Amino acid sequence: MNTAPFAAPQYDVRLSLARLAAGLLMLAALLSPVMAQNTKPAGTHDHPVIHRLLDAIAEENHQEFISEGTPEFAALGEPEFTQVARAIAPRLRQGYDVEYLGNLRQQGLEISVWKVSFEDNGDDLLATLNVQNGRVGGFFLR
Repeated sequence: MNTAPFAAPQYDVRLSLARLAAGLLMLAALLSPVMAQNTKPAGTHDHPVIHRLLDAIAEENHQEFISEGTPEFAALGEPEFTQVARAIAPRLRQGYDVEYLGNLRQQGLEISVWKVSFEDNGDDLLATLNVQNGRVGGFFLR
């Protein structure tokens, strides 16, 4: 029978801490793109949608305006659309910019809020947009 004394392995605490720190840094590096993607403001994914809606108004194209809408949104009549389009289309055609301001929760819906500024340096508009399951549920200009 072997009667050699038992010797506990010796650990270099500094080496263990260095390995732990390196592992945590690697984990942080791997997760940072995922975290950055998830920290994007909630309404910014609606940015292309609001541009398409405003461009349709600028072109006075009712069909294009309602094409991505829910059935309720698509029920917007052409006369109502034309009235709004005639009022702001000339300003939109001169150039505009949209700025995401934040989100509101109203009646159980997520509403993104946007500032619409015009190249003519006239009054800005406030736009609210609701997208439901990839379809425009509501869009208002004030």
